[in-house]
Amino acid sequence: MRFASLLVYVDEGPEATARVALACAIAGLSKAHVIGLAASSPDTPPVDPYAGGAMLGEMLGLLRDISEADVARAQSLFWDAVGGYADHAEWRGDVGYPSDLVIQALRAADIAVLGRRDPAYSPARSPDPADVLLSSGRAVLIVPPRMPRGPIGAPAIVAWKDCREAQRAVASALPILAASSIVHVIEVCAADQAEEARLRVEDVAVFLGRHGIVASAQIVVGDGRPRCDQIIAFATGHGAGLIVAGGYGHARLREWVLGGVTHGLLDRSPICLLLSH
Repeated sequence: MRFASLLVYVDEGPEATARVALACAIAGLSKAHVIGLAASSPDTPPVDPYAGGAMLGEMLGLLRDISEADVARAQSLFWDAVGGYADHAEWRGDVGYPSDLVIQALRAADIAVLGRRDPAYSPARSPDPADVLLSSGRAVLIVPPRMPRGPIGAPAIVAWKDCREAQRAVASALPILAASSIVHVIEVCAADQAEEARLRVEDVAVFLGRHGIVASAQIVVGDGRPRCDQIIAFATGHGAGLIVAGGYGHARLREWVLGGVTHGLLDRSPICLLLSH
């Protein structure tokens, strides 16, 4: 149970330093390699039908210079944040669309460590975790703003649903779950489905136990609130530092359609969230 390589996205947001530090802490559990990445796509210049070709070329060059400067600032932030882990780290920065470059670079990593999508940041500056989740073959760890606690040494929650996405999420999360104090495997279900759900979460807890992970199985009976809200309430009530769940949705012509639970967790989870599709 180990990661060999992690990819962390570095932007200019105030949370980037904490995100890099978390990636290094997780990597340090097994001396894994850390890949820092930033991308910036030049803005589309306004079209002036009376502007000459030379003026348009000059404008495009200026916009590219701005993007290269964005990447250079992120590179400096990365090396400052990596600190003593620099011998196990590398930098990859380029001009281009962030989500696309992260998806491509994940061929060299086990997992992506990303920030939550912030409407204040353009998709030309920061990747959308949903894009990466649905278009790559890797798990995604989403770090929220003002993270109250990290996942290492804290309780973790597995939000179970009996499907392949949840199975892949648990398998992908094993290196982090092994560093948790306890893992609560829960399933939110209707009261008349409690017995079947109990068998499912007990199976998952036993599986984790065979990997040397302390785990408990619990049923959360639906109370009418959205399931994502009940999962978040359970996690915060148990002082958790991580939620692990399947990422449910479909990719079609780059328009992302996410299930309600996935969408709610992506938007509102106050703690780290690991998803796999």
